[in-house]
Amino acid sequence: MKILLASLLILLHCSVYSAEIKKRAVIRDENYNAKIEEVELPNLTSIDSYEGKYFKIVNGKDNKAIRFDDSEDLQLKAATTYYHINKARKFFTDVVKSKYVQDLPQITVRVDLINVFNEVGHFANDNLDPQFNNALTVPAGNGYEPKGIKPWGIEVWFRPSKEINIKDFKGAVDGVGLKQSLVNFRNQTHMANLQSFITSILLGNTGTGGGISNSNDMRLVESSIMIEVIYQSSDIAAEFFSRKIYRLDAALVPEIIYHEFSHAALSDHLELSHSTPVNEGLADYFAGKIANSRKLAMKINDYNLFNGKQVRKKQQYQMAFERGEYANTDFVFGLLWNVGATVGTDIETNFVYRMTSILTTNVSIRDDLINATLQTCKDVCKSPLNDRIKLYKLYNSKNF
Repeated sequence: MKILLASLLILLHCSVYSAEIKKRAVIRDENYNAKIEEVELPNLTSIDSYEGKYFKIVNGKDNKAIRFDDSEDLQLKAATTYYHINKARKFFTDVVKSKYVQDLPQITVRVDLINVFNEVGHFANDNLDPQFNNALTVPAGNGYEPKGIKPWGIEVWFRPSKEINIKDFKGAVDGVGLKQSLVNFRNQTHMANLQSFITSILLGNTGTGGGISNSNDMRLVESSIMIEVIYQSSDIAAEFFSRKIYRLDAALVPEIIYHEFSHAALSDHLELSHSTPVNEGLADYFAGKIANSRKLAMKINDYNLFNGKQVRKKQQYQMAFERGEYANTDFVFGLLWNVGATVGTDIETNFVYRMTSILTTNVSIRDDLINATLQTCKDVCKSPLNDRIKLYKLYNSKNF
């Protein structure tokens, strides 16, 4: 009788886990607009919380998964991050065939976390430069036993949103004052291209093609041109000045989720310790591929800095792109997108991923990244000689 009862419990347990659990999450429709829809949550190992085989979604510094009976707002963030980060992982395991990603242990994903990352203590004190409107992927740590700080694995952190009024830029119109205001603002963010993007907004240099989402609840600026081109529905400067408010709820933006997991997926060769143009550009490239939108791809071709905004001005390579303060991930992203089109769409994802194995965290654009593409082409391209000639022509046209 006891054996029968135990068997029934096991069968019940298995049937619950195999059951389809759906929750409301932010997704993109066919026109690449954001909408909220019920989605199935894959790989769950819990019947009452957002914990699965590969990811656990928690609130802030908590270590317990967000529950299905928590607030609707918190659950929307949990479901959105859980759904899209599983999608990103599936891309790297099924399309890219990454053994590294296949072997990654469960990753903790933290939403609404304000703390700065501390390499020894995991979390800095709550009152030390609280963070908003951005996201971050942090490396694993050994903890600090004397202080009771346990080791942790790779984690993805999504900050809470916070309204920031344009007047916080103090109305600076002179170059120095404006730049300093933007630098101070950018220090509050992880997003590497935010400084130049906001600068163009405030100086009115966006042209007529700029745009922004028509969803007041999901306005954002991410690390690359990828997010700028999504929002082409209205005049971007007018939107910003009429609303006077900037905010970013990173946990509700699929592309940011893809971007951050891409950092984790590439961390076997590219360290998570700091942001560089090449690191960010690679994460943006894979985020764009995971999004898999034809409309997005067309707009990336039109609006990335490598091709020139709206192809009005072909942007030449500048040594300034190598310096951290410019952090021109936009240029790197566009370069990678063009390299993919040059070597062939059927091999481009494998090409770029194979290339990351010969890169390191602090690589330069002109020397290391360019040489890596040429070296990878020898092994991956269908016509190595002809395709490398095409790449040389592409780089020569950009003043490399």
